[in-house]
Amino acid sequence: MKYIRGFLMAWGMFCWIPCPYKGWREEDRLAQIGMFPLVGTLIGVIICACWWLLSYIGAGAIVTGCLLTGLYFLLTGFIHLDGFMDCSDAVMPRHPEMEERRRILKDSHVGAFAVICLALMLVVFTGAMIQTCETWSLKGSILIILIFTTSRFMSALEVILDAPMDTSQYAAGGVRKSPGTFRNTVPAFIIMLIVLAAAELIMSGCSWWSLIAELYSNIVFVVIVLAEAFVAKSDIRKLGGMSGDISGHMITIGEMLGLLALALIV
Repeated sequence: MKYIRGFLMAWGMFCWIPCPYKGWREEDRLAQIGMFPLVGTLIGVIICACWWLLSYIGAGAIVTGCLLTGLYFLLTGFIHLDGFMDCSDAVMPRHPEMEERRRILKDSHVGAFAVICLALMLVVFTGAMIQTCETWSLKGSILIILIFTTSRFMSALEVILDAPMDTSQYAAGGVRKSPGTFRNTVPAFIIMLIVLAAAELIMSGCSWWSLIAELYSNIVFVVIVLAEAFVAKSDIRKLGGMSGDISGHMITIGEMLGLLALALIV
């Protein structure tokens, strides 16, 4: 029951679509984090359904890519984009003092680094989406769903296994003052494995030999995993702990690079 509630809590916090469950239990926060990848799957399914619809009515690649990019950030409620911009302002300048970086992280004003990084990210993200969405395909749709699932899977692992920043929401209420245990990541692993196995079997036509070939070709996910792990460790070192802003930073960069890899190999 707590994992159902955790998914609904994750949906209500990380997806713009209204969630029927309005409750919140602080003791279920780890369950909420563990169900985070499922929110990515939900968003990916909606994006790909809209891609199919736009393809069906004959929309061009540029229109489709731009609309899907806007829809994606709208579906996330811009929460990850906010974290991306906050972290860009805090970690990009060469401030040697951690306290100064933390002050910038919490500053509500938008700095130059946030604007520059946002512009560069949107150019790459939208361009990759346009390239990917030239022609609708089942394989392309499945890979997009997996990109959004994988990015949140990596975020869930980092949030659970890394000690939270003392000013972060994850340290509030006394629920987490230290890193979580590996068993708390089991729900995220189960979701990731189920979605990955289902996707690979569909793409390979349920042939185990083709499945192995598909797994070896999925450089997209290697890119996401490495990129998000690097961003997380770099941000944590500079800011002194994990936070929601770092989660948004790593998700946005991971998905941008994942879509870029997808656009180059599909």
